[in-house]
Amino acid sequence: MKSPRSISRAICIAFAFANASAIGVPVIANTARPNIVLILADDLGYSDLGCYGGEINTPNIDALAADGVRMTQVYTSARCCPSRASLMTGLYPTQAGIGDFTTNNPSPTRGPGYLGRLNENCATLAEVLKPAGYGCYYVGKWHMHPDTGPINRGFDEFYGYTRGHSHDQYDADYYIRLPESRTKEIDPSADQYYATDVFNDYAIEFIRQGQQSEKPWFLFLGHSSPHFPVQAPADRADKYDAIYQKGWDVLREERFERMKQQGLVDGERWKLTPRSIVPVDRDDITNHFSGEDNPAWDSLEEDRKLDLARRMSIFAAMVEGVDQGVGRIVDHLQQTDELDNTLILFLSDNGACYEWGPFGFDGTSRRGKTVLRTGDQLREIGGRGTHQSYGSAWSNLGNTPFRLYKHFTHEGGISTPFIAHWPAMLGKPDKWVRDPAHVMDLMPTIIEAAGASYPEQLHGRSITPMEGTSLLPAMKGESLPERTIGFDHQAAHAVRQGDWKAVYSKRMPHELKWELYNLAEDRCEMIDLAETEPERLKQMTADWNHWARRVGVIWESETASKDDRSSSPFIAKQPLKITATVEASNPDGVILAQGGKQHGYALAFIDGKPTFDVRIDGKVTRVALTENAGGRIQLEATLTADLMTLRMGDQELTTRSPGLVPVQPVDGLSIGMDDRTAAGDYEPPNPFNGIVLKHGVSVLPASKKKRDASRSSKTIPSI
Repeated sequence: MKSPRSISRAICIAFAFANASAIGVPVIANTARPNIVLILADDLGYSDLGCYGGEINTPNIDALAADGVRMTQVYTSARCCPSRASLMTGLYPTQAGIGDFTTNNPSPTRGPGYLGRLNENCATLAEVLKPAGYGCYYVGKWHMHPDTGPINRGFDEFYGYTRGHSHDQYDADYYIRLPESRTKEIDPSADQYYATDVFNDYAIEFIRQGQQSEKPWFLFLGHSSPHFPVQAPADRADKYDAIYQKGWDVLREERFERMKQQGLVDGERWKLTPRSIVPVDRDDITNHFSGEDNPAWDSLEEDRKLDLARRMSIFAAMVEGVDQGVGRIVDHLQQTDELDNTLILFLSDNGACYEWGPFGFDGTSRRGKTVLRTGDQLREIGGRGTHQSYGSAWSNLGNTPFRLYKHFTHEGGISTPFIAHWPAMLGKPDKWVRDPAHVMDLMPTIIEAAGASYPEQLHGRSITPMEGTSLLPAMKGESLPERTIGFDHQAAHAVRQGDWKAVYSKRMPHELKWELYNLAEDRCEMIDLAETEPERLKQMTADWNHWARRVGVIWESETASKDDRSSSPFIAKQPLKITATVEASNPDGVILAQGGKQHGYALAFIDGKPTFDVRIDGKVTRVALTENAGGRIQLEATLTADLMTLRMGDQELTTRSPGLVPVQPVDGLSIGMDDRTAAGDYEPPNPFNGIVLKHGVSVLPASKKKRDASRSSKTIPSI
C-alpha cells in the first residue's frame, strides 16, 4: 500500500501533467513523471561489471541489468570532463565549451570549443528539468570547472568537489556542501571518512529531500571511483588478492568467455584482441615499455605480481563500493514505493585508464614514480594519503575485449557499459540493445521521460540545439535512426556511420593513419579495411572534417591546433617519419608543425615549394624541393641522427641532419598552421591554404634507421 506522501505527490503530479499538456509539453502516457537517478562511474572499464563479464562483485548493478536494459554500443568522449560536458548538455564537448579538458587559461587560437568550462550557449540537465517542476540534486565529482559549478548551472543542492579530476578519498576537508549557506547533514569524523561511502550517504539524503518536496526529483550521482588514486580500506580489498594474482592474461580470457555466455559478445565474429600497446611516452612513465605491448603476466617477477595484484584489488574494492551505493538507493526506493517509477541510468565516463605504463604510478600522474612494494608494504597500497594507479595492463583487462584505453578513440577508449531500469515504462525486459548511441543522447532521453522541453533561449542567451537523440525507443525495442557520430580527443579522431567506423590514433610507435573497420563483423577492430575500401574511407574522413568544423573541433582556417603537450607525439631523441596528404591548387603554408623557437620540425610549402625544417637549439636546417605542385599531394619526411630527407612523388632530396630533437618541445602539434612560435623558417601562424587530408608522425623502426643511414641518394650541404 502506498504511503500518504506518495498519494499526495501523485495528485500533485497529475495537476502538473494537466498543465504540461495544456502548454504543449510532451508527456509520457499512462504513467506519472518519473524520478530520475543518473549514476556515473569514473574510469570504469567496459567489462568491469559482473553483468558485462567482469569478476568484480557487483550484485546490485547486476540486478538492475537483469530487470532492465543493457546497451552494448554506447559511446563516450574518451575522457572524463568532455564526456561529462556532453552528457550534461546533450551536445558534443566542443559545443559545450570543454573540447578536451578544463582550464583557467584557454588558448585564443583554439576557439570557443576549448574554453575549458561550460559555455553560456548550452543548457544543463538541471536547467532543463527545473522548469519542468523537478528538484535537482548533485553528488560527487563535477569536473566542468568550478566557475560553472552545479549551483550556478541549475542544481538545488550539491555535495562533492568542483575542482580537479580526482582527490584523496580520505581527505574530508576537501569535499564541500553547496549552496554555501548549507551545513553538512552528514559529516563523518576524519578517521572514518571515505568519499565513495559519503557520496552514497548523500545520494540517500538528497533523495529524501526530493521526496519530502513532493515534486519529482532528479539525482546525479557522479562517483570519482574507480578513478585514480586507487584507494579503499584494506579489508575490503583482501578478498580480491587471490583473484588478481592469476594475472591479466588469464582474467582477460575468463572475461571474454563470460561475455560470450551472457550474449554480449558474438563468439563467432568477435576476437579477443592481443595485449594492447603501451602509448609512446617517457621511459619513466611507460616503465620502459614505450610503444611495446603490455608484458605477459608470467614474464614478471613474483614481487611485481604481488604489487600489481594488490593495486587491482583496491580498484575492485572501489567498484564494489559504487555497487553498494546502488544497492542502498534501490532498497530505499523500494521501501518508499518509488522504485517502479524511477528511471535509473548507470554508465561510465570513458574506458579504463592506462596511466601510466603496466606498473602504474605512485604520486601525481605526471611527476610521480613507480614504487615496488613488498611484504607488509602491500597493505599500504590504497591507504590514507596514497596516490597510486593500477597501470595500463590492468586497464587493458578492464576494456576486454577491445583495444587501447581512455584518451583514445578506438573502442577501448570510448565504450561504456550502459544500464537503464524503469519498470513502469520498460517493464523488466532483461535484454541487450545493440544500437550505437552516445552520452549526448541522455539529455533527449531524460527530456522525453520527464515531459520536459529543451529551451531555445536561457537567461536571454541563445542555446545550441541538441545533438543527441532519445534512447527510449531503443529501450522499448525500436531501432534508432542511422546517423553520423563524431569523436575527437587530443589528436585521436573517429567517426561512426552505421556499422562502419574510421579511427585515427596518436602516440603509437607505427605510422599514424586513418583506419577503417566494419564493427558489425569486427567490433574489436582487428581487421583494417582502409586499403580495401579506399572510397568509403575517403568519404568518412571528409565527413569527419565536415563534422569537426561544424562542432568547433577545427576552428577557423583549416586548423586543429593541439597546444597541449600531452596531445602531441613524443619525439625527443627519436628518429622520425612525418607524412601528409594534402589537396591544394597552389599550395602554400604550414601543413604541420611541432615545437617552436628552440626545438621542433615543420612540413610546409614555402613559396609553393615543399620544405622540411628541423630546428635544434634555435637554428633551422631545411630541405626544400625545387618543383611546384598542385592537386592531391603526398609528402614524406624523415629525420635520423645522420640524415634528413624530403620526398614528393619521384622527387627526393637528402641533407645532413642537425641531429635528433633533443627534448620534447613545449609547443604541441599543430595541423594546418603553426599556432605558436615558429618551428621552421617562416612567420607563424602561416596557415595552409588547402586541406590536410591525412597526416602522421611516427618513430622510425630500427631497420629504417639503418637504411637511411646507408642511403646513397643525392645529398646536399645543410642550409
